[in-house]
Parts: sequence; structure tokens; C-alpha cells
Amino acid sequence: MVTVTAQVGAKYQVVIPKEVRTVLAIQPGGRLIFLVDGDAVYVRPEPASYTETLRGLHQELWSDSECWLEQERAAWV
Repeated sequence: MVTVTAQVGAKYQVVIPKEVRTVLAIQPGGRLIFLVDGDAVYVRPEPASYTETLRGLHQELWSDSECWLEQERAAWV
């Protein structure tokens, strides 16, 4: 983990340090999302597709989905 600081200007603007721009591949005109968790803020580039970004999320919860589906269908009879 790297710690980088930036100063907040009079209009609450912040220049993103070069180290951060490089790691996140931020380009002029790019969009960022800010994830606020209590007093911590995470900055990420906005994904081109939220659907593709979330695809497969928590797939370990559904590893045995066929068995679950069969049990549900059997319960309907």
C-alpha cells in the first residue's frame, strides 16, 4: 500500500497525484466513483459496464445451485 497526499483547494478541488493516476489509469475526462465507508473513502475509476464488473460476484454462494433448484422444484409438488 502506498500513501499519497493531496491538498484541497478553495473550491474543494483536488489534483489527483501522478502515482494514483498511473495506478488507476485515469485519463482527462474520465469518471471516478467514491465509495464512502464510515470515515474511509475508496476511489475507483467508473467501470464501462456495471453489469460486467458485477458478473460472478459472490458466485461461491451459488456453487451448488443445481441441487438447490431441484430441491425447490420438488417442494412445489
